[in-house]
Amino acid sequence: MPRNDLDPKDYTKLFLNGQYVAATNKETYSLKNPKDNTIAVENVPIAGPEDVEAAVKYAEEAFHGPWSRFTAMQRTECFLRLASLLDEELLPILTLDSKTSGIPVSLAPIREKNYIKNCVLYYAGWTDKQKGDYFPADDGFVKLVRHEPLGVCAAINPFNSAVPCFFLKAMPALATGNVMILKPSEKTPLGSLAVAPLFIKAGFPPGVIQVITGAGSTGALLAEHMRIRKLSFTGSVATGKNIQVAAARSNLKRVTLELGGKSPAVIFEDANIENALTWTINGILTRSGQLCVAASRIYVQKSIADQFIVEYTKRMKAAVNDYGDPQDPAVKLGPMVDEAQLERVKQMVDRGRSEAELVVGGDQHGDTGCYMQPTLFLNPKDDAEIYRNEIFGPVSIIKTFETEEEVLKLANDTEFGLVSGVFTRDITRALRMSSGLETGVVGINCVSIQNLQTPFGGKKQSGTGREFGEYALRMYTEPKTVLINMAA
Repeated sequence: MPRNDLDPKDYTKLFLNGQYVAATNKETYSLKNPKDNTIAVENVPIAGPEDVEAAVKYAEEAFHGPWSRFTAMQRTECFLRLASLLDEELLPILTLDSKTSGIPVSLAPIREKNYIKNCVLYYAGWTDKQKGDYFPADDGFVKLVRHEPLGVCAAINPFNSAVPCFFLKAMPALATGNVMILKPSEKTPLGSLAVAPLFIKAGFPPGVIQVITGAGSTGALLAEHMRIRKLSFTGSVATGKNIQVAAARSNLKRVTLELGGKSPAVIFEDANIENALTWTINGILTRSGQLCVAASRIYVQKSIADQFIVEYTKRMKAAVNDYGDPQDPAVKLGPMVDEAQLERVKQMVDRGRSEAELVVGGDQHGDTGCYMQPTLFLNPKDDAEIYRNEIFGPVSIIKTFETEEEVLKLANDTEFGLVSGVFTRDITRALRMSSGLETGVVGINCVSIQNLQTPFGGKKQSGTGREFGEYALRMYTEPKTVLINMAA
């Protein structure tokens, strides 16, 4: 039976070649539980050059060795065994991860567990569907195209979604025959380290999945490595740019980047107001606003603005009552991930006081832990930092508009382009807006949502490439053309 009280001290090694091993590099660090800033775990290793090199070596051996000899159905069987293991093993792992992430365990039983397990089941069905192309020999050559795995891939995951991102990146890579080295955020490594052995239990060969820990220095080693062929990164724009530069300077490895957003929600006067309130409130408070898809810019048509703002304000004020111990299953909202993130949000909010009208929140909640009050600003200046930049906290901005043309211009006036939402009962307007909004995902009468079957990613500086669905598989394969001379 799985343990329900996983001890953070048991996850202070790297997971290489199917087992936990001590890092060669002796540098370590500690992490706090953001609910009270007590030490959650010490001696988390920082993988150095020798550790990364060992991971790549083991990955290559698995890719060219036992993993290459698995049939598609054998891979599917591994996926299905993994999904079965997750039924019992995942909740304790997500609870363990909560001890440094602050993500409420109340999200785990349904939302997180189902999301992760469904990801495994979805990609289990893709292992035997990597079809190619055939072109007839009308010019004397039969033309075949097949899609081949890239080889050793790497993933650098964010602190706010470490375990789900583990699967969202690993499953399409493995379904297409690749192997993967994962580096979770230095802020939230425990869940990823705990989940790795499940792959061995499920029958994946050692070296197919490996986990190394460390901060930016470790990530840079992955981005610069000459024998890693693909890197998928989720995180900040600045780090994403550095990764793309490192990839170009090294071996031109493929890069997928998901770099955050400043997501608009547009609410027209004919919208279902209750529905719009529910989605926009959840879209800024889930994970305490630490979501790339957070609905942080809200545009409300002037004719209903007063009504909407009054109710939105009331709900933001009341949300503070949902704060509590993230390890308590009854608690809905938790803290920021750590003191540094809390301080960053507080400083941006403090600067925002002179750039917009603060109507809710604005301060730290309580004297203990890393809790930030739900915060609302109205009518920011056009160049306000809180309006232009991603805050990554429970902070939203509301502006009013009069016409569809006006709000479309406002919503698109940003370097971010990840997700957006349109709230209206007019389907023709909704479709016009979905075409005009410069985002990778548009929700109609919903916002801050993704779907596993459809591509997820951004435009502009929100990133390059796509995750989720069939489109993610394309990021992990290379087409090869075979020409057969029929006259020979």
